[in-house]
Amino acid sequence: MERTKLLQCTKVLSRRHTGLILEGLINGFGMGSVLCILFCSYGLAFWYGGKLIVDKGYTGGKIITVLFAVLVGAS
Repeated sequence: MERTKLLQCTKVLSRRHTGLILEGLINGFGMGSVLCILFCSYGLAFWYGGKLIVDKGYTGGKIITVLFAVLVGAS
């Protein structure tokens, strides 16, 4: 009796453990993807801002103002 209950609990816990590992992997990949997109958009914005400073003569203050206004507004 006790042995069968122990085997049942072990089986249930084993499935739950596998599910938790899978859930952690999915959450990790999801959060990593979101942060990758966020950091890539910041990098692209800084690159394009530098290009505007060099090519069109914009000031750094204008670029930073527009950069944060757009990226914070989009979040």
